[in-house]
Amino acid sequence: MSYKFQAPASTVGEHLKEDFMAEYAIKAPTLAKKLGVPRARVVRLLEGAACDGDMALRLARVFGTTPEFWMNLQMLRDLSLAQVERGAVIEAEATPLQMA
Repeated sequence: MSYKFQAPASTVGEHLKEDFMAEYAIKAPTLAKKLGVPRARVVRLLEGAACDGDMALRLARVFGTTPEFWMNLQMLRDLSLAQVERGAVIEAEATPLQMA
């Protein structure tokens, strides 16, 4: 099975800003305080930095989601970027195995 992404999926920061921060009417400094992290860390995430396990746990705690929700968003972003940037090359270079 082959996945075809036409464009990279949204970043975790984009989802955070549009789907959570807007809904709760919360700004980065307040969110950073709730998360227990420096404001710069939240800003980096909002600017496109990857979400790691620590941040996923913190976001899940603050917003009542699961850490897997945030990590799945990151995984989708990573896979879509790989497909868009390298998908054609990978299809040309990697060959499927055949059953014996």
